[in-house]
Formats: sequence, structure tokens, C-alpha cells
Amino acid sequence: MQTHHWPAQQRVHAGVGALETALPRELDAFGWQRPLLITTNSLIRSGMADRVRALLGERCAGMVADIPAHSPIVSVARLAAAFRDGQADGVVALGGGSVIDATKALLVALGAGLATGDISGDTLVKASGGGTSHWGTDFARTRMIAIPTTLSAAEFTSFGGVTDTAIGRKLMVGHPLSVPISVIQDPACTMDTPAELLLSTAARSVDHSVEGFCSVNTSPISDATAIEAARRMWSALPRMHANPADAHARADAQAAAWLSIQGRSGGVMHGASHGIGYLLGGGFNVPHGLTSCVMLPAVLRWNRPVNESRQQAFCERVGLDPARPLADHVESLFASVGLATRLSQVGVGPDRFEKLAAMYDGTGPIAANPRPVKGAADLLEIIALAA
Repeated sequence: MQTHHWPAQQRVHAGVGALETALPRELDAFGWQRPLLITTNSLIRSGMADRVRALLGERCAGMVADIPAHSPIVSVARLAAAFRDGQADGVVALGGGSVIDATKALLVALGAGLATGDISGDTLVKASGGGTSHWGTDFARTRMIAIPTTLSAAEFTSFGGVTDTAIGRKLMVGHPLSVPISVIQDPACTMDTPAELLLSTAARSVDHSVEGFCSVNTSPISDATAIEAARRMWSALPRMHANPADAHARADAQAAAWLSIQGRSGGVMHGASHGIGYLLGGGFNVPHGLTSCVMLPAVLRWNRPVNESRQQAFCERVGLDPARPLADHVESLFASVGLATRLSQVGVGPDRFEKLAAMYDGTGPIAANPRPVKGAADLLEIIALAA
């Protein structure tokens, strides 16, 4: 039996000018009087955070802008303190995956009533749950409006990764009502995003599409959205690289990111590219977009003996030459826009491979890989393909 889960998300506003048009309307629709703005220092420097804060006006309960990459748990605790100190009644998250995932963890903590001093990896994991669509009747939980500035698509899932820096591990936390209740996709909000970050998060969306289509539990809707996402991103990524001012290319990429994650948000599992990516992020501080760039081709090559026909079907439906391995198509796409495709290019050499493989605890996306990963030896084979 196949089961598709619909996330507890009400609206997605997309297009040039969506920010100024949609944000005030959404604040009024939800009746928020004191929304907290969560963002990054880089978006303050670029002026984007001030632009959003101006739209919030006198309602703004404050702004927290020190969310670093990989959403460390100490940042989640600071967010909880700022939310309570400001007597906030909603959250506006402006940024990429780290900001949005940290905000999801904040919502988990608030929903569980965790005191600021009690927020830890253990308490957040224990407070998580409910699958993706078991909303229950707990609609009094605090919700989030997300304004993404990258293409990671974190704004379309109810779960996210936070890093326990004490153990150097990424933990997945979430709740069905942690998914943003509304998303505003405005290409203008990506204009100040550094080129490598934007392009590598586009690669992350390619990873969503490919691993979603090759998943062990695909569904008709996930297949359709994965293919359309890939078609759009295979076109948009080179166009963004060639002309960073091309708003239409950015809008196409945003649409692709949205489509790419629909399978996962509906319950379709990802595989070892995502799973090893979590280990590289939490343990080696490699940005998640780049983890997809270096690991997806390697994982596809390792998986090919068990799902070659599925990989060929992906190529055929996207319009790629099916006689050429999908891994080669993916690697060429990433390399053509100047992205890393090897672990050595992101600072992870052979001397660190055994440490990386030893981090796997038998859970997460690696456990759902189409070709079963039986332990460290198998992981080392995959990692060697990405050396």
C-alpha cells in the first residue's frame, strides 16, 4: 500500500513582488500582533532583513539574526528565550535551510513547553513526532511564515536537522505543525544570496528529485513532481550561473525546489546521499548543498546494480540521454556551474573517511537506501567513489 501525506501548509505565494504583497496579508489573516523575525547577520548586512522588518512594522516583537550554518541547538535555545521575552505570537523566518530548520526546532520546543534551559538534543528528539500528517487537534501551536533565500526547500517539510555540537551530530526533529503555514517565494529575496550557496542549494533540490524518484517507497505524485522539478532545475541552474540577474531563472529554480521536495514531505524516503550529507554537515561542517554535489553521483554509481532501470527511466523522462549513466549527467551538471563534485574539494580527504563511515548509527536516510547499506564497509565503498 502507498500512503501520501499532505503537510499542514495552507498557502504558497510565488513570483516577483510576492514579498510585499503577501506578507502583510498573511499577518492580518493569522491575526499576529507580535511576530518574531528570525534571520541571519548576512541578510541584515544586505538590507533584506530590514526590508522584511519594515513590512512587519510596529508589530515586530524583535529580530534574532545569529543563526549559523547547520542550526546548532544552542541557537534554538536563544530563539526560545527571544520568543518568550518578546511575548511573540508567531514567527517569520527569513533565510535558508539553517534558519528555517532552527525555527522548526523552536516550534517543537514551544509546542512541548520546554523551558529554555531544558532545550537539548535529547529533549528536542523526544518532543518530536506525529509523522508528517497526524496533526491531531493541537492547532494552538505557534506557527511560522517562511521567506526562503536559498533553494534548499526546507520550507516545505515539517522536520529539519539541528546540530548537537557536543557530539558533532545532526539530529532530525519536527512535528506536523512545524511546517511553515505559509511560504513566500519571491526571486528578489534570493538576489543577495552568495552564488555558491544559491547554486549548491539548487543542487540539493536535484538530490531531492533524484533520490525521491529512486526511493524504495515512491508514489505517483512524488514521481511526477520529481521529474518536473528536475526538468526545471536542469534548465534553471545553468541560466542562473550564466546570468545572476535573471529573475526568471531564479523563479524557475524556486518552483523546481518546491516540486523537488513534495515526495519527501509526503512520506517518500531519501537515501544515502542525504544520509551521508547529514554526517558531513554535522561532523565536518560541509554545507548541505555541497554534500549533495559530492555524494549524489557516488551514491548513484553504488546503487546502479540494483536500480539501473529506475535511473534510466529518470533520464528518459527528464530528457537526458538514457545511454549515459545518470551519475554522469548529475556530475556534469554540477561541474558545469563551478560546484565541487569530490570530497577532496570540500576539505574531506582519505584520512577522514573511516571517521565519517564510523559515524553511521544504522538510522536515517542511509537505512532507506535502495541498495542496502550493511555497515561501515559499504559506506567506505560509497565514500571512496566520491574521493
